[in-house]
Amino acid sequence: MDFQLPDKLTFKKKEVINITRLDGKVIDYWEKEFGGFSPVVNNIGEKFYTRRDLELLLKIKQLLIIEKMEKDQVKTVMKNEFQLHPDSFSGIPAREIKSDKLKSIKNQLKEILTILDKNDKR
Repeated sequence: MDFQLPDKLTFKKKEVINITRLDGKVIDYWEKEFGGFSPVVNNIGEKFYTRRDLELLLKIKQLLIIEKMEKDQVKTVMKNEFQLHPDSFSGIPAREIKSDKLKSIKNQLKEILTILDKNDKR
């Protein structure tokens, strides 16, 4: 990567398209084909990608387009370099895992807010 990514934790799909210079349909296909990343979709259908998702996309782009590797080779590199589980290449398990993690984080944040609210009332 020959440039710095913006200093953000999440990116809207339009930002990902601009940064990677990839078509949105290509990004969707790579999500299913290579897995390892799965955007969070809010209640109005907007997709949000993490910084790691963006790094994965840029790496896939480098390997497929610039270095002209075959898909199987790219999957092997991604598995080794990003410690992706082979089952994540379907995209579905990664999405389920991310969903469970987000639910857990949401519950933990609710607990923190409850504790903070109780402390404010004292």
